[in-house]
This record gives sequence, structure tokens and C-alpha cells, in this order.
Amino acid sequence: MKSYNLLLVLFVFILSACTEPIDIELNDEDNQRLVVEGWVTNYPGKQEVKLTLTTSYFYNQPAPKATGALVEVSDGESTWNFNEVSPGIYRPEPDFLGEFEKTYTLSVDYAGQLYTASSFLRPVSEIDSMAFKYIDPLEEWGVDEVPWWDIQIWTQELPGLGDHYMWKTFVNGVALRDSLAEISFVDDELYDGNYVAGVGVDYVDQGTEANAGDTIHLEQWNIGTEAYDIFIGILNETAWNGGLFDAPPANVKTNMSNGALGYFGAAGISEKTAVIPQ
Repeated sequence: MKSYNLLLVLFVFILSACTEPIDIELNDEDNQRLVVEGWVTNYPGKQEVKLTLTTSYFYNQPAPKATGALVEVSDGESTWNFNEVSPGIYRPEPDFLGEFEKTYTLSVDYAGQLYTASSFLRPVSEIDSMAFKYIDPLEEWGVDEVPWWDIQIWTQELPGLGDHYMWKTFVNGVALRDSLAEISFVDDELYDGNYVAGVGVDYVDQGTEANAGDTIHLEQWNIGTEAYDIFIGILNETAWNGGLFDAPPANVKTNMSNGALGYFGAAGISEKTAVIPQ
């Protein structure tokens, strides 16, 4: 036992004697990068660009806002200036509506650097109708969990691959979920050109998220292939990461130039509103 303790002391001594300080390059002010989150749509009030800066992993506070930027969007014919309405949030004044089949280019002039990105605004199919299917896990499968309503839609999917959909749900006018990991989105490979009848695209938990008589507003976004691939890449490195056989972490894709992170996109939006039946 004594010899074992002596070997352990020698081992620790050797390790401590051989270590050298390692300088870790943190995301301090000298290494910050611009992060962009922006959209142009055919829907009023949705044209917005959010600008923040990256921070150190050890900086346990909200990301700093990138203020004082010059932001504009162009479709090649017209140009709209985005004003800073609150720190790091830029909106056009007056508002405008994006048009289907047009490409929109974002330009951000910040701290002497120019950042750009372009995105094509794809059309989106209208939601013909929306319904709610009540599911009680205890009755269905004998599982004691909170019941919920499946939000089901009827819509004609547009022919031609490349449409990718994202759904946002609002309960009595308030957004139900706002993080990428919680929002529903899918590609069109299984539904291309077909009529979609009664397919569940989201859900609301009874009691904690909604009740009978509440008004549900659903937005259907056609975000296109590029946004879909970037969002999947983000999720693979964040919410979906942590498994035994995960690939090593990699840089997340972006469509922004000049080393900026994030995404600028154009999307067609359709909507439907209905009341959960009593």
C-alpha cells in the first residue's frame, strides 16, 4: 500500500512538471464576429434583421447587440433602408412586402466592414383548412402524460422538389415556440406535388400551452433548401449533438459573406386561424 502511494505521488509530480500553459483563443472583443438573423417575406411586419456579436463561451450573458449598422435590402430594382428600432433590431420604415420569384440581397455595413447575403423568395401554398385532433396518452397507450391537440392541415403541396416548410404556432396571439429546436420544419420529398390532407405539423399541450376555446394561428413558411440545410447543420451541432457516435464538431454553414455568422433568408408565408373546439 505504501509503495502504491509513493508511485501515485511520483506520477502526479511528473504530470505537474510536464504541463505547460495553453492559451485558448476566446471570443473576446478582438475576435468577435457579426451574427445575422434576417428575413424578407410576403407577409406584413415580418421584414426584420437582428444583429448581435459572438461572445466567449465563458460569457454567461446575452450576446451583445450590434448597434449603429447601416442595413439595406435590394431586389435589384428597389432598395429599402432598415432603421434601428431598438438595439440590434432593424426594420424597414415604411414596411414593404416581398414578392414571389424574386431574389433579395442584404447588405450590412458594420464597424467598417461590409457583409452581404442573397436569398430567393419561393412561393408558398395556401392552407385550405386546419383542424385539431385531441390525443390522451393515458387512453391511447396507457401512458400518464399531458394530453395534447395535434394541429392538422389540408394544403396542396407545390410541384417540384426544393420546397422546405417551417411552421410557427401562436396561441391567442402569442408565439408558442421561438427556438429552432422547437419549431417544426420538413422537406417536400415525401409530399412533392401531392395534396396533403390531415397531416399533423405541430401540437399544443392541454392546460400548459392551450385550452379548448383558445385561438390558434398557424404560419406556414416556405424557407427553401438553403435555409433548411443551414438549420439542420445548426441543430446537428447543438440540440441534436451529444450522442456516442456523433461526428466531431464542425463550423456551421452560413450564407453571409466576410466571415459573418447566421442567416438571411426570403420566405413565402401563408396562414390559417381556428379555435380549438370545446
